Amino acid sequence: MNLDMTTLLVVSSLVITVTSVLFIVEARYREGDEVDRLWSLAFAAALTTGLSYLASAVVPELWWANAVGNIGSVLTTCAMWNGIRALQGRRSLVQVSAGAGALAGLAVVVAGPDGGAWAGGAVMLAGTALGALAGGVALLRSASARRIRAAVLLGTVLLAAGAFYAFRLVVFLTAGPQSLLFRTYAGTEVTTLFVVLLITGAAFSMVVLRGTQARARQDEARNFDPMTGARTGVSFVPRATALLRAHEEGNVPVALAAVTPEGIDEIAVAFGREHADRALVVCGEAVQVLLPKRALMGRDAMDGRAFQVLLPGWTAEEAAAWATEVRKEILESPLEVPGSRLRLAVSIGITTARTHGYDLDGLCDVSRKVSRGAIAEGGNRVVPAQADGDVSAPTATR
Repeated sequence: MNLDMTTLLVVSSLVITVTSVLFIVEARYREGDEVDRLWSLAFAAALTTGLSYLASAVVPELWWANAVGNIGSVLTTCAMWNGIRALQGRRSLVQVSAGAGALAGLAVVVAGPDGGAWAGGAVMLAGTALGALAGGVALLRSASARRIRAAVLLGTVLLAAGAFYAFRLVVFLTAGPQSLLFRTYAGTEVTTLFVVLLITGAAFSMVVLRGTQARARQDEARNFDPMTGARTGVSFVPRATALLRAHEEGNVPVALAAVTPEGIDEIAVAFGREHADRALVVCGEAVQVLLPKRALMGRDAMDGRAFQVLLPGWTAEEAAAWATEVRKEILESPLEVPGSRLRLAVSIGITTARTHGYDLDGLCDVSRKVSRGAIAEGGNRVVPAQADGDVSAPTATR
């Protein structure tokens, strides 16, 4: 059976329609935010693109449908890029994307009915490629996004799409759309199949990514993290702040320890995210087993892989001795991975109210900086902070 161009466009339009509608409906069911609205716009644009090119192919008199298709093609990848920016807490550049799409459509209008099927093609290919490449780079440059497989998949899909459209643009400009090279490797047939893979892969990645973030927001709204048992910021911050305020009135010593597990990203790459999560659980359980009375343990909101432990009434020396026991306990609690057992390590930064005041944010910042510095110097150690915020000599090493 041979598929002519019209049949191929019809089938691809149906696939894109079903995929786009499912994503848009799922986003509306989730009562989505700006990210969902932008990504829904991307799928609506993809749907419009397929239908517009189909209309111009079936009815040549509808030459202006190519303008709509060009606008939709550019908006598809640019809206995905803007959604990624919003996902990262950055301002979306919808006006820039709209301007690029309008330029691609205007090129067709300027060419008029005699412009042919590829009127404005260079502008459309450039805009589509840039939107996809910008989205892929923005996503894969984010360390937090790289820890989520769906985000990595989405970034890879966008980079592949951007590279393909950039290739089409180069061949379009150098050999022309009627050349054998373009028709064989960058023509409408190949592109139609590629776009179907792009839309379905992007939709799957986006649904999984948004679901993962929705669960993360639910966990953040709870008093305790369901995976590690540590307090979330919802309950840790107000209780720790109240304790510090009460101890400040009596000038009572308070210590804060930042427990930072090491090698979590490497474990995720080598054995999978589930084993990396299990490593966090092992570290969290060890801290809780040795948690002193009245101490508070929370999961660091700025680094979800670290823990903060507030030790009311403890001096720096006492906190360092306790942290050393925690470090040893974690070393003696191996992680089971396929075909092996890994010894886990942590670096623990210690700071006190006597040296850095009774402000929770200040204590957390200093101890976090100290623990990260200890990792940079070799890791697997307990390090108290000096009064000026620098680290002192380690009290425990490998």
